[in-house]
Amino acid sequence: MKSDIRSASHRNLQLDFFRGLALMVIFINHMPSNPWFAYTPSRLGPSDAAETFVFLSGFAAAIAFGRSFKQAGLGLGSVRVLFRCGQIYVAHLALFIIMATLFIVMTTQGFVSAQWQLDNLRYFFDQTQDALIALVSLKYVPNFIDILPMYLLIMLWLPMVWALSRIHVFLALAFSITLYIAAGYFGWELTADPLTGRPWYFNPFCWQLVFFTGFAFSSGWLPIPQFHRGLMWACIFYVVFCYPLENAFGYQRLPWFATWRNDWAPLLDKSHVGLMRYIHFLAMTYLVTNFMRSRQHWLQFGLAHKVISMGQQSLPIFMFGTCLSFAGGMLLDGLQADLLDSAWVNIAGLGLMLIMAHLLNWLDQKPWKNVNTNSNLSFTDNWSNQAMLAFSLLFITITPLLFINKQSTQINITDTTTAELTTPQSNDTLINTEEVVFQAQETNLELADTL
Repeated sequence: MKSDIRSASHRNLQLDFFRGLALMVIFINHMPSNPWFAYTPSRLGPSDAAETFVFLSGFAAAIAFGRSFKQAGLGLGSVRVLFRCGQIYVAHLALFIIMATLFIVMTTQGFVSAQWQLDNLRYFFDQTQDALIALVSLKYVPNFIDILPMYLLIMLWLPMVWALSRIHVFLALAFSITLYIAAGYFGWELTADPLTGRPWYFNPFCWQLVFFTGFAFSSGWLPIPQFHRGLMWACIFYVVFCYPLENAFGYQRLPWFATWRNDWAPLLDKSHVGLMRYIHFLAMTYLVTNFMRSRQHWLQFGLAHKVISMGQQSLPIFMFGTCLSFAGGMLLDGLQADLLDSAWVNIAGLGLMLIMAHLLNWLDQKPWKNVNTNSNLSFTDNWSNQAMLAFSLLFITITPLLFINKQSTQINITDTTTAELTTPQSNDTLINTEEVVFQAQETNLELADTL
């Protein structure tokens, strides 16, 4: 799936860079039992990579869908939004299937115990039929993949917010703020687990505030603050003050601070985007933005350029990184690995994400359309490339053979004859024989045509 802003003539490299960086941090933070978690930017204060990813998604949505609304109108612009929502919905279902399959494979192979992270998947394995219905209706949203449903619901509000902005920008901003306040006042929640009643970890009624803040800055509804020394020092002071709030190194050494942190926990709550958390994110955004103003050239070369490639493929890389986090957590389970022992899992995962992003960007360029039509296949020139091509073709050709169901074709005539001539001695034997030999004909089902 292409990025939302793939069609833009000039990409915002800073936007893509920080989206890619957020994806890397999310990969590390989502990996269970990962010692690297304690050294990510998430430990610098209440806000973390989740706010960055959602904010930048809103910023990118204004570039992509704002143009559609302006050029095609509200109706067709809404159709494009709904099409994107469909992509996100399918991606969510596919991600769950992949992660459930990973769990089964890793458990079968003995890499992890059957109880590992089962609290997230128990409902699916215990009550599969009910869980499937709840899954497709978004009433069953396991951890690890709960950010996509939240993003989906927020996107559904986008046409209304845009329509209100055509009347007055204040109405669009008031809609987002009112929704945020109402969710906290009335306690609006969505169920993530029908068995336990656990709510969604990312409450969309609250997180839409972060998304539409990015959308408002990108659309010009809110002016991007310019550098001001007083504002800069205010942000620095607030960031330093918030540092011990989410860092055990800080609040465990300040008992009075830990007490204050517990008393004001709702202001720091991640699920509902507590107010102090939201302000901390805005302060960090202001400081980082001003730091990068005169350093845009850093994004043109080296590792930064590779991180940008991940930001350009945010949805598939998020899915891929989530699966890698899940698999990495299984590999680290029970090892009690320290920072160095777990390095191979983290570095390998980040490397695979970079390779996947490079591959997806290469495929987006449709290289099969940009070739010299006069070139002929030659087995003398570039023999190494031709050998690799031949090996790849051979592998692709024999791959279907790996799925052949190997069945024994040998039939023991003597045993078969004996079975037919022997009269069962009990009703139990007769029932078991009939279950094996005679089966009721299944009713043929008419399947809908594929789309």
